[in-house]
Amino acid sequence: MSGLRSLSIAPFVLILAACPSDSTPGEETGGNEESTGASSMTMGTTPTTTMTTVDTGMTSGSGTGGGTMDESGTDGFLIEGPDMGTGGGSCDVFEQDCPEGEKCMPWAADGGNSWNGTSCKPVMENPGQAGDPCTVEGSAVSGIDDCDVGLMCYSVSFETNMGVCYELCGGNVDAPTCDEGLCAVYNDGNLPLCLQDCDPLLQDCGPEQLCLASPTANGFVCILDSLPFNDGGYGEPCEYVNTCDPGFFCAVQSIVAGCTNASGCCEEFCDLTVPNPDMQCTGAPMGEECQPWYGVETPPPGYEAVGFCGIPS
Repeated sequence: MSGLRSLSIAPFVLILAACPSDSTPGEETGGNEESTGASSMTMGTTPTTTMTTVDTGMTSGSGTGGGTMDESGTDGFLIEGPDMGTGGGSCDVFEQDCPEGEKCMPWAADGGNSWNGTSCKPVMENPGQAGDPCTVEGSAVSGIDDCDVGLMCYSVSFETNMGVCYELCGGNVDAPTCDEGLCAVYNDGNLPLCLQDCDPLLQDCGPEQLCLASPTANGFVCILDSLPFNDGGYGEPCEYVNTCDPGFFCAVQSIVAGCTNASGCCEEFCDLTVPNPDMQCTGAPMGEECQPWYGVETPPPGYEAVGFCGIPS
């Protein structure tokens, strides 16, 4: 599938459009190129480009987890997509190879707003465990928080600097592991997050979250909606994976009828098992069809019905 965009995640949860895997509708890897595969979070290969950059997931106002700094929404740090790299930086997030009393953390190595490096940071006294509330020092991309080793404070509020401790993937970049959920690796391998799996047709994630294809695991995961209060419906222009509305994904320009945005436009998921599945597609009158998300490949268990709307390639 060649309709997804690449994945980049930003601290406020803006994700560059991305797709599940090479079997998904088109992704870009780390940039704005069209390819077949995943998204980028500036947080896999389907009708989107492989953008792997996501917004940072910092939130502003009462919202949580991210997008562009909208007063009514969440601020967004960028997460980058499926280009897993090597884990780079001064330490290895997967192996947690820092000295005792420190932990290897994703951070904004260039002082910007996306996790583009890793660094050893101090472990605070009585650190939080997975699912516990947490606080970051400075910003969501500082790399300094009060979560334990192997965890990071994510879905951070811009106003309070408070979020939730998320598990970082273990193992290694080639064989990542999670105690719970699926590993989704963003930002050139610097941001490996363990995220809850979900059903894109049900969009069964929590408030202000989206169910989108993982750039690295064969499935779908819950990520923060970087623009929960902005328009992200069919045909709306998008640049990050996590800026479309629930039930939509950021697809490459070529599969969305009438899309004039070079970075892509929001497109719909569809259910392959319903009668006349093409009728679910808003763009059906313009030639869009409901197509298998995993193309000719065998979908993972539970995702057999997942499709995407788009102009056939």
